[in-house]
Amino acid sequence: RMSLNIRPLFDMLDGQKTSKLMMTRLQDEAAEAAPADAAPAADAAPAADAAASAAGGAADVSFPEDYPNSVKHFLLIGCLGMFIGACVFLWLSMSRPKSSLPHVLIFMASAISCMSFYAMWTGIGVELKTTDVTPRVIFLPRYADLLMTQPLLLATIGLMSKADTSVMVSLIGYDILMVLAALIGAMNVAPFKYMWWFAGFVFLILIVVQLVQRFEGANDGYKLCNYIFIGTACVYPLVWMLGSEGTAALGLSQEVGIITVTDLVAKLGFGLYFLFNFDDVMGEEGGEEGMNQQSQQYV
Repeated sequence: RMSLNIRPLFDMLDGQKTSKLMMTRLQDEAAEAAPADAAPAADAAPAADAAASAAGGAADVSFPEDYPNSVKHFLLIGCLGMFIGACVFLWLSMSRPKSSLPHVLIFMASAISCMSFYAMWTGIGVELKTTDVTPRVIFLPRYADLLMTQPLLLATIGLMSKADTSVMVSLIGYDILMVLAALIGAMNVAPFKYMWWFAGFVFLILIVVQLVQRFEGANDGYKLCNYIFIGTACVYPLVWMLGSEGTAALGLSQEVGIITVTDLVAKLGFGLYFLFNFDDVMGEEGGEEGMNQQSQQYV
């Protein structure tokens, strides 16, 4: 009888052991499932961190600290070259017994370019644009330089040929529109930026055509000055297309190097040849012979 009375006690103990065993198994299964569920989250965390770091990488770029050494050297060479040239042009202007407007224009063009190169060398107005297919460095002082100096050079060419007011205004207007189109294209993204580049190229063609039309009866010095301007003016859109603003086929150092050499030729080469041969190019020794006589004297 006593065994019959304690059997329910053993049954109860067995039931408690079974329930504890089941609880232990459930806890083990939950522990095994937890790492499997946490693994995708753990894998996603580095990817999110990488994306965040990539997005914030552009914000960490600052100029001139992140310039390659070659870019710094090219910009410094351009600044020093323009500074020396501006000093020479100022001396040539002040040494003349009578003031000359072409001398002043050439000096102003070189001084503006000197300040532009110094601004780029110190990182002022230099932006890293990451919204396009390829990141690109935009030198805003370069466009400010072209917007002011190329009209000065065109005005000088107009004074050489005694161009009338309508010709001067059209040449300078085309040039301003060309530079503005290139600037807007640089701030835009593909494929729209290429339409702005094409618009600027059309204005360049109009400038070249109008300059070439005035070659009739001009002397060799005037033609050479025009060739220098036309040749250098054609380099800028080519570098735009191949450089960081366009297809990024050129490296940043190559782009800055080509632009620096082009600027030195466009301002210093043009100015030195013109001012050291001023009387011959302007036709002051031989009257008005050799210059285009179809337009009035520009005042």
